[in-house]
Amino acid sequence: MDLVWEKISNFFKSRKLAVVLIFLIIILSIVGTQIPQKSQIKSDVYNAWKNNHPQEADIFETIGFTNLFSSVIFLSVALLLFMNTLFCTQNMLSGALKKLRKNQQFRKKAYISGLENSAVIKIENGTGNNTEKKPENVNGNVVSEIVPVLKAREYKISQQENCIFAQKNRFGVLGTPLFHLCILFIILAVVYGNTGRMEGDMRLIEGQTLSEDHGNYMFINEGPFFNENHQGFDITLEKFYANYNDETGTPRGNAGRLVITENGQEKKTDVVYSNHLMTYNGYTFLGNVFGMAPLLILRNPDGSVLSGSFITATDQDESGRYVAYFKLGETGLDGGLMVYMTANLTSGKITESDIEQEPILFLKLFDKGREIYNGTLKLNDTIKINDKYLGFYDIKYWSNFYIVKDYGIIFVYAGIGMIILCLTISFFMVPKKVWVEIVNEKDNEAEIYIGGRADKFRALYEEEFSDIVKDIKERITNGTN
Repeated sequence: MDLVWEKISNFFKSRKLAVVLIFLIIILSIVGTQIPQKSQIKSDVYNAWKNNHPQEADIFETIGFTNLFSSVIFLSVALLLFMNTLFCTQNMLSGALKKLRKNQQFRKKAYISGLENSAVIKIENGTGNNTEKKPENVNGNVVSEIVPVLKAREYKISQQENCIFAQKNRFGVLGTPLFHLCILFIILAVVYGNTGRMEGDMRLIEGQTLSEDHGNYMFINEGPFFNENHQGFDITLEKFYANYNDETGTPRGNAGRLVITENGQEKKTDVVYSNHLMTYNGYTFLGNVFGMAPLLILRNPDGSVLSGSFITATDQDESGRYVAYFKLGETGLDGGLMVYMTANLTSGKITESDIEQEPILFLKLFDKGREIYNGTLKLNDTIKINDKYLGFYDIKYWSNFYIVKDYGIIFVYAGIGMIILCLTISFFMVPKKVWVEIVNEKDNEAEIYIGGRADKFRALYEEEFSDIVKDIKERITNGTN
């Protein structure tokens, strides 16, 4: 049984396995960006791709590539990587804790001489203060010269007879294991966030208010543990700016001022534009596509309203012309329109900011495919359709807002912060050790065997070790206490 467990442990601790799994995740992530993901795009866009590529769609759906990031393949690879990281972390952490629990290790000259950084300092008769001939006096004087040099470099020192053991940054051994623990923490945070995540597009017309409920999203994707946990607060697009300048006068492009209210009380308001999002109660609001929405009202001959609504039109080619197709109430008529803002050519104003723009609407109506109207409407114009009257009475901007509720994002940020801390520990708290043995030869003569080692960046440690040896030599030569 122990042999089986050892084989399993060795398999999951393999660095080769980690490299292969990371490579597979990178490949799968690239594939996921090339194949439309059902949960990440609107259903009509996905269906259009499916209709245009029926064979590829069938294959990709069968193997789960259209829901790749929640597929068995991707989750299995991610689980294996998690297990690999877990076993590696357990192995490194147990090793680091063993190092911390070890008592001071005093070494003899045979071990010290075998270190990569080692030196021998000879003390001859009459050197410095070492004028008495008793070996214990020689040892005491030498120790009193070595200890200040090491303490000046923040080493913690232990002494046993003629041996010295010094170390610093001993807790730096935890840097790498803690780094791996942070990776595990982030993986769990991502899984937790994805299973409880909600994301969707909500379309708002200027002045419109919608509650944060499932039915008010144009597109929505909810994790299995979100459980329809909508907060139900009200979201209002108070004002939309086609060309917004912030408080410093910097142009920010299109932007929308959102107002969040709960129980009739305004909770938060902010302007959302590119690279400037708004957050509230764990929700994140980002700007998305926008357009114009003309208000068309169909009236009976007596003037009563038969139907009417704002029709959201989209600029499909960034020309400033907004296009939409619609059904005209319950009349059975189909319509198409194009609307844009135009300036009054008789205006005496010459600067762009001063020019007053007015909407102009191009309208076509069809009755079972037969064109029955093709004309132009200005604001408040009315046309007669059979025995009804259709009027163009208002125009406003609309905008989609991408709304995300992710319970795991704060833990991901916390994990990233902890990773930075662990990397700081790992790179700037490198454990270092120094061993010294003083060997008495004869009379007042002795040899100091000194060696040092750093857990990493050993080439850089050579300079520090050389300085330590140099300072010790100078103190012994000068006899400075």
